[in-house]
Amino acid sequence: MNWKFIALPILAVVGIVASAYTVAKQNAALPSPPPMVPPVTSPYGDRVSGSGIVEPSSELIELGAPVSGLIEEVMVKEGQRVVKGDPLFIIDRRALTAQALGAEARMLAAEARLEQSRSLPKAETLKQAQARADQMRAAVRDAQGRLDRLRAIGEAGAMSHNELPTREFDLANAQSKSAEADANLEFVRKGTYPEDLRVIEADVATAKAEVGMIRTELDRCIARAPIDAEILRIDARPGQYAAAGPGAKTQMTLGDLDPLYIRVDIDELDAWRFSDKGKAIASLRGGRQASFPVTFVRRVPLVMPKKTLSGENAERIDTRVLQVIYEFVDPKVPVAPGQLLDVFIESAGDAGAPDPVAAPGAAPTAAQSTSPANGN
Repeated sequence: MNWKFIALPILAVVGIVASAYTVAKQNAALPSPPPMVPPVTSPYGDRVSGSGIVEPSSELIELGAPVSGLIEEVMVKEGQRVVKGDPLFIIDRRALTAQALGAEARMLAAEARLEQSRSLPKAETLKQAQARADQMRAAVRDAQGRLDRLRAIGEAGAMSHNELPTREFDLANAQSKSAEADANLEFVRKGTYPEDLRVIEADVATAKAEVGMIRTELDRCIARAPIDAEILRIDARPGQYAAAGPGAKTQMTLGDLDPLYIRVDIDELDAWRFSDKGKAIASLRGGRQASFPVTFVRRVPLVMPKKTLSGENAERIDTRVLQVIYEFVDPKVPVAPGQLLDVFIESAGDAGAPDPVAAPGAAPTAAQSTSPANGN
């Protein structure tokens, strides 16, 4: 017998079996390692869960520059407590300060003109006008006397007919000047006319309005705290240009941390199971397993697209969420604004679920067939 024809097929089969065994062994699924941190567990059997973001009770206030310009000074630090109205940072005010000086000078000049107009007539001016009127009356009397003397000469004087027109002109000229002096005296006595005074008062009001507008702009260069709050983040730096208006960069973020709130996102599919009467806890993520009781504050009526992401692989992002606001019972809870926590809320169970409505002519369900109304 030729062993060569028998051994070769046997060796080939053994090699195929060994190769298949090796490949199968190498492709075997490795056992999953235990998680480094055990997952957070809920104390409630029937619950609604969601991720929550810690936020101030005032919500986050993102403060921008009130006016565009270079930042002159930053007057606060991160973590500092401020009171409503405290200055936070200042925009360069040099140009507005110069404009304010010019506007104030124009206002002072307008007020001086008004005061001057109200003080009329001045005693010196009145005396001067009175003296001028007396002088003109004396000139009229002198011209009248000379004309009367000339007329008294009659035909006896050879020069009377030639001098008569001159004396009459002198008298008329003196009378005109006397009337002008009397009118000027009356004008001086009346002082400033009411309509002229109103024009000057309007000029003063315009100058004051200009000063007030520039002072308002100067005050707007100082960004102030809108509420009593804590500075959470500062992006403003001295010498940095700050733009104002829609879409401008946020310069500071602040909020009131007394108390702390947590905004919970509940998936719209679980929204009907939520009850504001249920107990709730917020649990830390990571190595420290700690939970903190929270109390219901309010719910946001509008269901909106999900924006807060937890980073989990199986997380859905193409969904809408119901946002619910809770408050931490412990005011000293070791969490910070912006921190992500897991929140578990005791559910209302199936009590709030809508009852199925059977179509006309449809067969009753098992629950309907066993109800007392059916007599079973």
